[in-house]
Amino acid sequence: MVARLLALFKIRNTLSEAGAVDRLALVCILDPVNSGRFHIASRHIRVGMRVHGRDMRIVSIGAVIGLAHVIPSGERQWIVNHRMDVRTFNEIY
Repeated sequence: MVARLLALFKIRNTLSEAGAVDRLALVCILDPVNSGRFHIASRHIRVGMRVHGRDMRIVSIGAVIGLAHVIPSGERQWIVNHRMDVRTFNEIY
């Protein structure tokens, strides 16, 4: 699952004696375009905004497995760069 990170924050439970702190992330869930198949021209997977809504989620930071380099590609779509290298980065930017 690919999501855009919108915010990081923490919430402290002041009512408990322990004062537990939850570290959370606000993310926007993105859906795969073309059923998650590689785009023919770029050989990358594309993701886009959800059309049916319910795309904003608050998740524990511990649920985030890793980072992905997503590159804007048109209106409400992104390319997921799964093979990051300096040459690719310089071609894009």
